[in-house]
Amino acid sequence: MRFNKKRMVYVALVMLLVLNFYYLGYDMAFTHNPQDTVFTPNSTKRVAVFVQAYGLSDPVIWGDIVECVANVGKAKTMANNFYLYPWVGVKPPELFSFDVFISYKENMNFTSIRSRLGPLGADHIYGTPIVVNEGFDVKQFLQQLQLAENIQDERSFRYDSFLKIHSKSNMEWRRITFESLCGSPANVLSVLRTFSHEDGNHIGMVAPQGFVIQRYGSNMALIRALRADHPYKNEFPFSGNIGYMALIYKEMFQRELDVKFDFVFSGGTMFWCRYEDFGVQNWLNLMPWMSRRWSDDYNNDYLIEHAIERLFVTIPFMNNVTVAEIGAAPKPIGIYFPQFHEIPENNFIHGKGFTEWTLLRPSPDKNISKPLPVEQGGLGFYELTDVETRRKQGEMAKAAGLHGFMYYHYWFAGKSSIEYTNPVMGKVPELMLEDGHPDIPFMFCWANEPWTDRWSGMRDEKILLPQEYGDEVEWTKHFYYLLPFFKHPNYIRVEGKPVFIIYRIGDMQHILAQMLALWNVLAVQYGFPGLYFIYALNNFLSVDGVFEGNTQSLFDGTFHFYPTIKDAYRDKDLRAASWTDLPIYNDQRQFWGAYTTFDNSLRRKETPSIHRISPDEFSKELRHSLEQMLLMLPYSDKGKIHIPNLYFITAWNEWNEQAVLEPSDKHGFSYLSAIKENLENQPLIIDRMKHYTPFIHLSGVGASKKN
Repeated sequence: MRFNKKRMVYVALVMLLVLNFYYLGYDMAFTHNPQDTVFTPNSTKRVAVFVQAYGLSDPVIWGDIVECVANVGKAKTMANNFYLYPWVGVKPPELFSFDVFISYKENMNFTSIRSRLGPLGADHIYGTPIVVNEGFDVKQFLQQLQLAENIQDERSFRYDSFLKIHSKSNMEWRRITFESLCGSPANVLSVLRTFSHEDGNHIGMVAPQGFVIQRYGSNMALIRALRADHPYKNEFPFSGNIGYMALIYKEMFQRELDVKFDFVFSGGTMFWCRYEDFGVQNWLNLMPWMSRRWSDDYNNDYLIEHAIERLFVTIPFMNNVTVAEIGAAPKPIGIYFPQFHEIPENNFIHGKGFTEWTLLRPSPDKNISKPLPVEQGGLGFYELTDVETRRKQGEMAKAAGLHGFMYYHYWFAGKSSIEYTNPVMGKVPELMLEDGHPDIPFMFCWANEPWTDRWSGMRDEKILLPQEYGDEVEWTKHFYYLLPFFKHPNYIRVEGKPVFIIYRIGDMQHILAQMLALWNVLAVQYGFPGLYFIYALNNFLSVDGVFEGNTQSLFDGTFHFYPTIKDAYRDKDLRAASWTDLPIYNDQRQFWGAYTTFDNSLRRKETPSIHRISPDEFSKELRHSLEQMLLMLPYSDKGKIHIPNLYFITAWNEWNEQAVLEPSDKHGFSYLSAIKENLENQPLIIDRMKHYTPFIHLSGVGASKKN
């Protein structure tokens, strides 16, 4: 074989690089999934995700970590695919790539870890085995920083920002933290946009809402778990650690620490940070000094590692880096009407071939919106049995930042003049089970009301299909129909419980307690911890007299159903989106919501109800709702942040009520754009701990860190 000098040099360099990686003591994996992106433009930002995962053997913790990393990957895809849709007034996010650094117990198989993380969109995955768990996640993190520095030097680039998370064993802390820092792709993009925007604040760190403890601040903004640990003064997390903090600080900077400084740290030590603001080299220079000082016997506080955790945030804070807080990711749920195809019941009532399009298509009303044609990027007058239409719906919804769909579900019992088959209008969700589309999280809402000639659900009108409920035999049959959906990996759960919503609880008060109890028993038999029951906070609570009883107490929560929630509280001044919790029977969890427009003139020409909301108004209302969410929810007496932070929007495709997010001929993609713009530019809290009344950071308009 002919000697090739260039080839030999190349092989030698590759071997040296591999040996170098080997002796550094870490594993590496390169990942690329061509289906993750439509095109591969040059990335402008580089992100590192540092995961200290000593508790990786716990499948629940492992699942939470995977979901967090997956959302970073989805954010990358959303940025890459921005130009697939004609967004209105949405600033394109900066493109980025990301690497994952994960530590794991020495006896675990890195190949298995890599195979789980590989499809999630990371460019590289670096593993660091934990031989002895001294120093805990603090030492693991510093070792990962050393590895990151070596890689950056070798590959001649610099990371712009990083996310630090670890396998916190306290599930409440871990999940609230993850929901804030990486609970959705939009939350990730919000943080990265913040770091890219320069203003007087210089936000360099973003921590989860309710976890930032400032030495001389109020503790009223802390989450319940932290507030319980520090019921009187925020001094407590620092007082027992100041000795170590001063010792470490002097070793790092050869000067004394001001022990009276207004120290700050993020409880749980998980946060986003601009790479250049963290002072990485200062920490790496400390490593030889720390080599004989790491703890190997864990304690809840006052170890040298706890002092380091406090300095992780305090040192940037001393250098005029603003520490902001981001709330638990809002997860919009589009209310989905599963009709738009021929069903026997509508054929009997309205004539052969009737669908919602029958009323909408011929309407001459210039105020009525119709679907944007397919040729212009819309969905057109679709047929929901078509898998391609449903695939497009799912992709479009996810691109705008929606978390999932809430399908209306129809189940009747008893005799009727109309022949029906349960579930009525159930074909679209059933097709989704078969073909997987729309591929997006989902839940059911039982739209339990009679079908009337005026589409009102009122029992004093002409009833076409009566709503009855049957007995235990019927309830059991109903549950078993729902069971395959509950088991589906995309079905939305809270605390492991499949979510099931009932639209009109007052109509079934006489059997509600028995039916819900039976369903919970059956759910437990099939491996769930139960079902998570939610009811709609709507006008029927007044109509059915629910406010006078205790029916609501049977439920885990309620959701704000706009716009009829206005009628429930007889308050016409309520906004187009939630801005506060409302008075209800007991202190249940309230999921907020919004609506785009309501106009049922196509169905009720003589006495229509019309509430039109322009896309600009909808965007402003949504923005206000997200701001109030930061201000109001964590300040409850319980101090409990809502996770998951489901947010119900009326509606995805209620075309004959004009409550639509889907693109229309009048507004194009404007309503979806309003969601995308607000989710990817979420308000942040600045300096709340010091002043208690928080400052909201809005699109680059900020205040000074110190006043």
